[in-house]
Amino acid sequence: MLPGPIDPSVVYDGPRAKLATVTGSPVWGLGDGFAAFAERQGHRLLGVHRPMTPYGLGPQVEAYATPTGTRVLRIPSYGMVAGEDWSLRAAEWRVFWILWRAGVEVVLVGGTSGTCDWRDGEEAVRPGDLVLPWTYFSLDPVPSGLPGTELENVLAERVALMDEPFCPALGRELIREVSALDIARFRRVHDQGARVVLHRWQYGAGFESAGHSLFLREYGRSIGAPVITGDCVSPVLARVCGMHLGYYHVPSNWAEGLRPQNLTGTLDTLYLQTLPEVAATLELRLLARLDTPTDCRCRALLRPRPPEYRRALSPPAS
Repeated sequence: MLPGPIDPSVVYDGPRAKLATVTGSPVWGLGDGFAAFAERQGHRLLGVHRPMTPYGLGPQVEAYATPTGTRVLRIPSYGMVAGEDWSLRAAEWRVFWILWRAGVEVVLVGGTSGTCDWRDGEEAVRPGDLVLPWTYFSLDPVPSGLPGTELENVLAERVALMDEPFCPALGRELIREVSALDIARFRRVHDQGARVVLHRWQYGAGFESAGHSLFLREYGRSIGAPVITGDCVSPVLARVCGMHLGYYHVPSNWAEGLRPQNLTGTLDTLYLQTLPEVAATLELRLLARLDTPTDCRCRALLRPRPPEYRRALSPPAS
């Protein structure tokens, strides 16, 4: 759904950078104070922008210079806008159109939410851990390209293979940066070798039901891979746009109905007190030294297809 017609004539007039973060819930506790925190870490806020997109006014875009001089962009909270329904596809289209037109090659995303691990041992994924999932699945609608652009329907020209949806090279850099943190330690770090699966969901009006959580727990048990459920932007759109997607996840609670817990109290403590400065420090340090990875398959997994496939379709309207 769109608030109005798509306007493909819109030209991007915002800041540009190769690196960006769109992290949401891990830094929510900073409120609107992320820029002030970043400046205390040596980053300089260059400007705050609100670009127009073909799908309407986009989310806020903050431009920073890192202590090393690198330019980075930040779109707060996955591109969510107060009072707007994030589940509408146009919300995510705006985010990726901005990142694409800004020349972003690496996008960093941090998420939280529940763990559905069936295990009870030390190896289990528990609240307070750090997880780098190796793959994901989604029960949301079929992913799309960017309507009104050359990336609207790319399947006949290029197919986004979703092996390694989360860049392994960025995963290794995240682990390296976590090991250097001196302000906090996670209970346990599960790298991509732990084979944790992300159930990607977008924020709606409520959390999952106990039935949903039980389904995810038993699905994980059946395939021998624990499932976490949480927020992340579209891995397919990131690949279609030619971006490396780095994703980390901090389980904030057991998924609804799996364990006794004070859910809202647990979440508020983590979001407001425990996690925000740790996550912000992790990202700011990483962005200050990061470069576009060359030791991964992210770009190679966007595969060109024979021209006959496009010629088999009806031609576009003139």
